[in-house]
Amino acid sequence: MVSQKTIEIVKATAPILKEKGEEITRRMYEIAFTERPDYRRGFENTWMQHFDGGGQAHKLAAAVYAYATHIDRLEELTGAVDHIAHRHVATRILPEQYPLIGEKLLQAMKDVLQDAATDEVIAAWAEAYEALASLFIQKEKAIYQQEDQVLTERLAIANNPG
Repeated sequence: MVSQKTIEIVKATAPILKEKGEEITRRMYEIAFTERPDYRRGFENTWMQHFDGGGQAHKLAAAVYAYATHIDRLEELTGAVDHIAHRHVATRILPEQYPLIGEKLLQAMKDVLQDAATDEVIAAWAEAYEALASLFIQKEKAIYQQEDQVLTERLAIANNPG
């Protein structure tokens, strides 16, 4: 859960995120992959490979904007969250990757929004990101566990055919 103040601040940033979101997400990928080039490998053989210049940066910007506009009504994003969580699992996104991406998203917001990225705005987005990351981590953990269960069952059947 996020505070009411955070909800208000994040919702107030939605218009600028609609306008500058893709620039922010392109910048985020640029600085994240500069710091952690190994993260880029997770994108090379997926539908996300063209993250700069559109593709993934555009998708992430749309997701950030949707979160900003629905932060107080997350149940309306259930389908999108499920879809994204399954994509994260398919590309083997791990819980330990979320902190760096969150940090770089906030850094990109500061870089792109400059004076509009006040300490209060960044603090609200840090709280909001942490809440959303926790949601994804929990959902993805459940998907990984479900996949492991299915694999275990298939291996048991394969090893005991009769």
